[in-house]
Amino acid sequence: MSDNQVFAHRGASGSHVENTMSAFKAAVKKGADGIELDVQQTKDGELFVIHDDNMLRLTGVDQQIDQLTATELQRMKVGNSRSRWIYGHSIPLLFDVVAFCTEHNLALNIELKETVYGQPEVIQRILDYVDGMENVHLSSFDYETMQLVREESEAMETALLVKKKTVDWADLSRYDVDALHFHKRLWIEPYKTALIESGKTLRMYGVTGKEPFLSNTPEVTGWITDYPKRLRRKLK
Repeated sequence: MSDNQVFAHRGASGSHVENTMSAFKAAVKKGADGIELDVQQTKDGELFVIHDDNMLRLTGVDQQIDQLTATELQRMKVGNSRSRWIYGHSIPLLFDVVAFCTEHNLALNIELKETVYGQPEVIQRILDYVDGMENVHLSSFDYETMQLVREESEAMETALLVKKKTVDWADLSRYDVDALHFHKRLWIEPYKTALIESGKTLRMYGVTGKEPFLSNTPEVTGWITDYPKRLRRKLK
């Protein structure tokens, strides 16, 4: 995977409704190298691209996704609270977004969310979906889930999302993952040195394309942003 890859965070979510086909199509037009998305599982085991495990913020319906069937979820619309029922977007299936990324030769970062944690059979299904893709990795805040990915496929790249209080910053190399994903706020000492000395691939999220350090950060090889066009322009 080449340096300075720009991943559109939930698609081009700075200008489009997050994790929708509209946002993913916009990411292609805005020059993204890849897509970052989230996957959750419904009550009947279907895998959808959506960030929250509760539907309230995105659909106005206060229900947990793992208490809804795929049919119920497909009836819902995401978007602006004032107009979602008229102009809202459907929640895409993971299978369909993987096909879209394959068609457009996009790298893919699949973040495994709460309803997928600790479920090897679901992880294997995701691995089957992306089988044959060249630039794909699975990421999560949950280290045990990343270990399950490793057990299911030694070839699949794994990435652990880290926060100040979720990992042992004294020795990040102890985590059996290929990459670390971190918010730009952690690009300060002592976290910066710990990240660099981990020996892992580093990808930074939360970047907007306006950060002064972007032109001189060779240690970071992947960028996760809501604004792929602006960031791509900055990195050139």
